Amino acid sequence: MSNIDSVPGAGARTGRCLCGAVSYRFDVEPEAIVLCHCGHCQRHSGAAFTVNVLVAREALEIKGAPRSHQTVGIENGNLRDRLFCGECGTPILTVLHERPDLMIVKAGTLDDPSGLKPSAEVWWRRAQDWIEPSPDRARFDGDAP
Repeated sequence: MSNIDSVPGAGARTGRCLCGAVSYRFDVEPEAIVLCHCGHCQRHSGAAFTVNVLVAREALEIKGAPRSHQTVGIENGNLRDRLFCGECGTPILTVLHERPDLMIVKAGTLDDPSGLKPSAEVWWRRAQDWIEPSPDRARFDGDAP
């Protein structure tokens, strides 16, 4: 992930699902903020892409008991555990099996998502045709190297 910049000065962040049954906290700066255009993220979020905050797994404190659904990448075969609230259904976290040291926090669940600046976009070839590329973000046709 060396091609993806981290976000300086993020500080402590908290977040939760819609109903509050699952919440989390982390006190480290994210390793990266990445937009994902893959088909699974589009379907999982019901949106054109997801905004993913990559955080060291050991730094993430989770309260509550999220449920999990495992998916297999359509093109790359990578396993993903997609964690969501069993009460309200909010997608909250994703576990990348090839990077077990990281957790992906869905930015929309943060209590205060201000200050996040995505530095990369993955699965760009799956991006909706109405999304304009930004010169401020690296683009990868698949997963980031």
